[in-house]
Amino acid sequence: MARGVMAAMGAVAAVAALGTACSATAEQPPSAAGSAAEHAAAAAAAPGLVRYGGCARFAADARARTLRVTTAWGIGAGPPVYDAVAPAAADRAAVGAAGARESAPLREGVDFSGTNVQEAGVDEPDMVETDGRVVYAIADGAVRFTDVGDGTPRALAPPFTPDGATPTGLLLHGDRLVVIADGGGPGGVPAMGRGATIIQSDVIAPVPWTPPSTVLVELDVADPAHPRLVTRTTVDGGVVGARRTGDTLRVVLSGATQRIPLTRPADGSRSAERAAERANRRAVERARAGAWLPRMRVRNAETGIVTTGPAVGCAAVSRPTRFAGVGMLTVLTMDVPNGLRLLDSDAVMSDGDLVYASATGLYIATPRWVDPAAAGDVPPRGSTLIHKLDTSDPSRTSYRASGVVSGWLLDQFSMSEQDGHLRVASTEEPDWWSGEDEGASESRVTVLAESGGRLVREGLVTGLGRGERIHAVRFIGDRGYVVTFRQVDPLYVVDLADPAHPAVRGELKIPGFSSYLQPVGVDLLVGIGQSATGQGRTTGTQVSLFDVSDPAAPRRIAQRDLDSDWSEAESDHHAVMWWPARRLLVVPVERWSGVGPAALGAVGLDVAPATGITPIARVRHPAAAGAYDPVRRSLVAGDVLVTVSGGGVATSDLATLAPRGGLPSR
Repeated sequence: MARGVMAAMGAVAAVAALGTACSATAEQPPSAAGSAAEHAAAAAAAPGLVRYGGCARFAADARARTLRVTTAWGIGAGPPVYDAVAPAAADRAAVGAAGARESAPLREGVDFSGTNVQEAGVDEPDMVETDGRVVYAIADGAVRFTDVGDGTPRALAPPFTPDGATPTGLLLHGDRLVVIADGGGPGGVPAMGRGATIIQSDVIAPVPWTPPSTVLVELDVADPAHPRLVTRTTVDGGVVGARRTGDTLRVVLSGATQRIPLTRPADGSRSAERAAERANRRAVERARAGAWLPRMRVRNAETGIVTTGPAVGCAAVSRPTRFAGVGMLTVLTMDVPNGLRLLDSDAVMSDGDLVYASATGLYIATPRWVDPAAAGDVPPRGSTLIHKLDTSDPSRTSYRASGVVSGWLLDQFSMSEQDGHLRVASTEEPDWWSGEDEGASESRVTVLAESGGRLVREGLVTGLGRGERIHAVRFIGDRGYVVTFRQVDPLYVVDLADPAHPAVRGELKIPGFSSYLQPVGVDLLVGIGQSATGQGRTTGTQVSLFDVSDPAAPRRIAQRDLDSDWSEAESDHHAVMWWPARRLLVVPVERWSGVGPAALGAVGLDVAPATGITPIARVRHPAAAGAYDPVRRSLVAGDVLVTVSGGGVATSDLATLAPRGGLPSR
């Protein structure tokens, strides 16, 4: 079934910290850094991957690695408590004859707005998709089909729920709708394995457990009034990220997959703990390769045929040269028009944290976490491992190179590829650090280039935001924009035209900070984040308009407080809707009182350099008594603005945002 997504790929390699990266003192401005010797040292430290040769080597190494973290409580630290997860039943779907749509397809960006994505041409899953006439939205735990073609929302088909799974993302490609769902399992907690039935003792007890899993469902929505189930795929692991380019969907999953009969102590006595640990170690030593391989179950709804087996073969599994845990990182390459047919797959014994994709490359970032309890009073200086996968061939995904940068990445926008160079923004102080040493942290932008199977440091600029952490990043062409914050918001403009010599060209310091940066025109950026006092205390959501036409002197030319405590746009870029034709920016907002939400909805803003940021209106959804149903997404379809919440779908006049219609989900 697996062909080896990363053909020459092997395991996640040793992740070494970047040693002695040159950095400026607190009095020095941000600067390019890195002597020839330092570049050579960084190149030597950059990891390469090594692959397993087959099941014998894979099983032996998996046993050895798993035994390192096997305890009386299972695989991993601590005495967790798990609940058994019932297997999924057959899906419920509206089934009927699919009929072709009579009207011509509408054009994304002209007739309707699409998902707000990082890179043009690289689609990302979101809770809402549309073709301009039909809105497909996840609301109240189900996928709902709403006709908005005439401006008034109307239900087309019964809600769809993949039984035993919770929908989390949608991808629409032509007449195919891919539903990504959480299939259950404990997710990010330590792996335990299935309940033991072969061990009987008064001091040990079996542990019921199901691995985390993901469900991928494809629906034929050629006739959206009668969506037709095409296929359902269940695979071990939780979704780290998914991207679609053309007809190809690539899904990256991570999680523990061990199927080993483990136990835990029946009581708190030392004898019970020792007995359970001995039993668990014996179970690991007896386990075969299949205990660690992620498994996949595919059901073809048309034929009723079910196939079950490993999602990837032993020879296509990678291993780290240094211990990196016993999680499994799996990459699936699938054909969307042909029922999510598996084209390619591979797995790595490691964890995955962030996914970034360009038109021809997929990058997976994995931080080397440091135990917060062991950090003491000094923030740890960590590092992040990055794997580059070649996605230029739509039928396969092949491993290209690996590298390491100093510090931690904020989100997918911390990475960006241009002309074969990967630009990475990182902070040396982790997000969870809450120490008082304001001089401890700094941020940097590293430029990596592929060389001999490694991502080697080609350029570096350090010293950004000393004593602060990155709150937002956006790379656009030859420039990078980095926002750091502790008391004020420095917006740095980084010149990346020469990858070997990146340099900070300008800096703007203002109160508050931006958590997300949205391009809204040539040399114009909208920042969505929090306003703050001079002491760094946040006071609510603000929207800023920046003019970056002169990189040496970036300016904030407009600012607007939204009478909101928080906006989902601050943490999820999919919540932002920018419609250039009408200069319309829409963001969800929430305001809270002492007893709960006082105001929920979305704010529409007119954004222009000449007039600044002008409120148009606020869209509100009626909420059921006691329900928490904030507006999550907004989109343009023809002459209406469509807003989606857990409570339903509403339409508003695109010019005035006056209400047009509503369809509750309950």
